[in-house]
Amino acid sequence: MNNTPTLETERLILRKFTEKDMEALFLILKDEDTNKFLPWFPMKDLRETELFYKERYAPKYKLPQAYAYAICLKTDNIPLGYH
Repeated sequence: MNNTPTLETERLILRKFTEKDMEALFLILKDEDTNKFLPWFPMKDLRETELFYKERYAPKYKLPQAYAYAICLKTDNIPLGYH
């Protein structure tokens, strides 16, 4: 299965989001400026973020091929963005 394979550069790790990333994903998705032109509204709380993950990311990771990356610095492997 070739679904969102982990990629590494000198400074970054691109990987799948996991359920352990919900706080970091919430920080990304609650930012109104970052999400201004996306087809969803900024997240209001952690519960809403968990539902977003279960509806938008978890199903993609079950497909034979898909790409839904968490972008992390290598220094801490905590998501600071997505693609």
